[in-house]
Amino acid sequence: MAVTGRSGSTVVPPTVRTPDCAAEPARAARLVPPALAAVLAARLADPGFVGSVLGASIWVEGFGEVVSEHPDTQLMPASNQKLLTAVGVLEVLPAAARLTTDVVATGPVVGGVVQGNLILVGGGDPTLSTHGEHSLATLVDQLLVAGVRGVNGAIVVDESRYPIQRLAPGWEDWNVPSDAGPLSALMVDDNRYRWDEAYAADPALGNAEQFRAVLTGAGIAVNGPNWTGTAPAGATVLATVTSPTVAELVDEMLLDSDNETAELLTREAGRVGAGEGTTAAGTRVLAAALDRLCVHLAAGWSDGSGLSRTDRRSARELRALVQAAVADDSWPIVKAGLPVAGRSGTLINRFVGTPAEGVVAAKTGYLNDARALSGVFTTRGGRRVVFSILVNGNTAPDSVGAIDELVSAVAGDAS
Repeated sequence: MAVTGRSGSTVVPPTVRTPDCAAEPARAARLVPPALAAVLAARLADPGFVGSVLGASIWVEGFGEVVSEHPDTQLMPASNQKLLTAVGVLEVLPAAARLTTDVVATGPVVGGVVQGNLILVGGGDPTLSTHGEHSLATLVDQLLVAGVRGVNGAIVVDESRYPIQRLAPGWEDWNVPSDAGPLSALMVDDNRYRWDEAYAADPALGNAEQFRAVLTGAGIAVNGPNWTGTAPAGATVLATVTSPTVAELVDEMLLDSDNETAELLTREAGRVGAGEGTTAAGTRVLAAALDRLCVHLAAGWSDGSGLSRTDRRSARELRALVQAAVADDSWPIVKAGLPVAGRSGTLINRFVGTPAEGVVAAKTGYLNDARALSGVFTTRGGRRVVFSILVNGNTAPDSVGAIDELVSAVAGDAS
């Protein structure tokens, strides 16, 4: 299915591949060296895991699944959910695709004045800012180059690319704006311009205020009010900015655990794959894409970011997902976005001075009562490892050290 945007660009989903699902790695561990088995048993008994539910699946090349602690228990994955989103999005959207924000006019420009409304059309770009290289200011600069010096009509903001849903399913009211801005097809500065209830309910109208301020600052006078609405067919495009590529958005989402990017990519996947830019449509489309990669998931995919209290995943599912991703064409993109222990992103301050430093590439996950870590590395002995560790419960925040000790123990194994 091809989808054509307002400016005429066409997005064609990647060709569907059908790998041999019978080639999935075996679950059962082979003979594990006694020294490694003893270390693993000691690490799993760490007091940091006491009081919470631990789900862990660690697969080591040549040995199989060496840790299977409640591996099929469905737990909140927190931001490990973004691994599902990343791999699924790269199956549904072309890696080189970009999301476009347009400024269109409903009337001609006569003597430098737009004879009609000036409409800011949201294209689902989660990276748009007020000022800077990729911003409302960039759009206004283009208007100036086009000779626009005034607007006789209103400023209209169009967020109709996706249905109006400010929160994803399973979110708590307090998640906005503490963990994410109110969701919209028109996101500016992560939609955190204001933190009041009026802006949370209608961020697009608040973003119109910012757009007007930038226009005024550039000497472009606007006679009409601010509105929300939909750009009519045939409106004249006067300015355009495009997002980073989907591949770059995925990398940013993983490295910085960006919630807004995860949610908008999920909605875009729904729009392209099912003709409906909702979270629910997006998760269905992404789940179907992972199914084609032989990652068959239980129910429990509620959002793209992992903020949802109703997301559920098992450690074994996440480990299988990462293994499937490693074998997929998209792996170089996913791997490039994963934080590296002691080096980058959300792992920059973890594993420092351990055998895992600079070796482990993994996605972190943090909720009030959940911690998660899933990824890949190579042991000191040269064996590839794929793993997922999920901890849920009131004491989950105390488990980070225990998680790191467990992963470091495997990373330092020389067998």
